[in-house]
Amino acid sequence: MTDDILASAIFVILGMIGIIINSICIIKLLKMAEMQNIFGYICLNHSISNLSISLIYFFWTPLMILVLPRSNFIHYFNTKIGQIGLLFWYISIYCHVFICINRFIAVYFPLKYNSFFSSVKTKIILIILWTTAILHIIPYFFSTCDYYFDPDTYLFIFGDTNCSYILGNVIDFRLTTIYVIMTMSIDFLICVKLAIRFKKAINQNEIKRVKKKTTLSPFTVNRTMFKFTAIRKPTQKSQLKDATTTGGSSNKRTMKTKFFFQAFCQNIIFLLEILSFYVFSTYFTTKLGIMAFTSCAWILCHILDGFCLMMFNKEIRRTITRCELNHK
Repeated sequence: MTDDILASAIFVILGMIGIIINSICIIKLLKMAEMQNIFGYICLNHSISNLSISLIYFFWTPLMILVLPRSNFIHYFNTKIGQIGLLFWYISIYCHVFICINRFIAVYFPLKYNSFFSSVKTKIILIILWTTAILHIIPYFFSTCDYYFDPDTYLFIFGDTNCSYILGNVIDFRLTTIYVIMTMSIDFLICVKLAIRFKKAINQNEIKRVKKKTTLSPFTVNRTMFKFTAIRKPTQKSQLKDATTTGGSSNKRTMKTKFFFQAFCQNIIFLLEILSFYVFSTYFTTKLGIMAFTSCAWILCHILDGFCLMMFNKEIRRTITRCELNHK
């Protein structure tokens, strides 16, 4: 009974944290102008999936452990909750994949980015994302395929049927492994490209600095003094436009890099969750130990996903800092 209370308390606390963080992210993503694009829409869907799984852990798991009886009706309802959990899990996976592809195109093909992700194509991508996730859970409408929360082990588990075994231990595991390898490979390619750009930018700055030193002479000083004493001409509109464009390009490059590192950190979290679930948990035999590296790892993955989004976006962080200032 003590373990039941402790497990329920952990799920409630983690679920509440996930609900708060991801709710803030969803609200801010809907309002942020810089996120009204394909990247922002995928992040929004990702946050919705994070919130949904947090809600399941906050409300359903404690009820199953401490309150609800072990009846056929409750078991059936339990399998439907598990099915919903899988739906949002697959949405989360495909969000990782699409975000990786989005960042790859933004870095490698910046001039073609807008044509790749036009308004129509954005809608198609989101439809594909949800449709593919829904297709994954269709087999769970049949009684021979179950996925539910087991209150005795504190885990979401697949049923003992052949269908459940194939879906869980074969398809789910292998697909997840493929997606992890794919996203990490894409991230590696993006890192290489950004490193090359960074090195190139440093070399260009060094060349400019050397040229500036070598061209400095008394004649240059006289010309400079003449410029200061001469009557300044009014700035042309074209000059203003060039300055604005240059600044805008710099901001865009910074934003692209920021969005990449956000996606990269989220992929690392996703990788660690998979390793925890399928590898680290096998080294434990106690219920709470296994729970920590499976169920807790799952909910923590969705908490840290939202936290990562929050840390890489100033506008979302301001919500937290404002709350702290108001509290003080």
